[in-house]
Amino acid sequence: MIKVNYTELDGPAGPTCRLEASGHAGYAPAGQDIVCAGASTLMQTLCALLAGEEGTKSGVWDEPGGPRLAVTAAAPQKPWVEGAFEFAKAGFALLAERYPDNVRFADLSGRGEQSMVDLQLFASEGGDAAAPSAPALSHAQAQQAIASGTMKADEGREASDVPTPAAVQDPEERPAPPERPAPLPPIPALREGANTVRALHARWAAEEAMLRRDMPDFSLKQELANPEMRRLMELPGMRMGDAYRLAHYNDALRQTAQTVEQGVVERIRQRSARPAENGTSPGGAAITRADVASMTRAQREALERRAMHGVKISF
Repeated sequence: MIKVNYTELDGPAGPTCRLEASGHAGYAPAGQDIVCAGASTLMQTLCALLAGEEGTKSGVWDEPGGPRLAVTAAAPQKPWVEGAFEFAKAGFALLAERYPDNVRFADLSGRGEQSMVDLQLFASEGGDAAAPSAPALSHAQAQQAIASGTMKADEGREASDVPTPAAVQDPEERPAPPERPAPLPPIPALREGANTVRALHARWAAEEAMLRRDMPDFSLKQELANPEMRRLMELPGMRMGDAYRLAHYNDALRQTAQTVEQGVVERIRQRSARPAENGTSPGGAAITRADVASMTRAQREALERRAMHGVKISF
């Protein structure tokens, strides 16, 4: 069952409003629970309305009994902030009245308790003459009054046990099974969002397959562990190949520099090799030029740096 409580804590600037919902509805299996979807939509709508408003905050906790969501607005509140809380309270009251076995809503504020007391006074105004008539509180309202503490449990049972004239039936007739409420239609925005996510995943899969043609070891899951890769992939219109090249730009430069350096060293080593004998080499038999093999490491590194800057070196 989802338990929803609304409270108001007194403070120097006025009451602080707090709406908290916790638990699972248990109306249907996961993914098909319309009651849970309705409660989640109400809480998410309240969070979205109050997002960025000064003095408001929201939190979500994963507890053993189910998720717990809370939205708080510190005093003083603007009139539209109070209206947002009233909107959410009205929605949860309707859910609790229609699905009393799955949602319980209690208004524990001073105004909420006063309204429940007014309902009880209205029910007792008839005196003895009103005793045979139907109770003023419905079953769902009685449960809410018990949850908020304004009605005792035995009083709630007495109110719900009083039969109404319409409820009196022939003992031989079997009561008709309760009708299950029709499922609510899916929210268009949620359906469009799911389609967008599926299309994005399909595009990523196609781009990953194309990258694997040139890089068989490429893995998007491993690349997303890189914070720079994740940041680039979040940019609108960014392609996976472009994000990969930008994320590994420094690595590509380092690899290119190493390749050039190895090529320069190899060419220097080839030029310093001993010439062939018997006149088969175009050069002379004796080495009259500088011998790179006899140079120090610092001298060779200086030659490499000059070669990488485009200087033509000859001996």
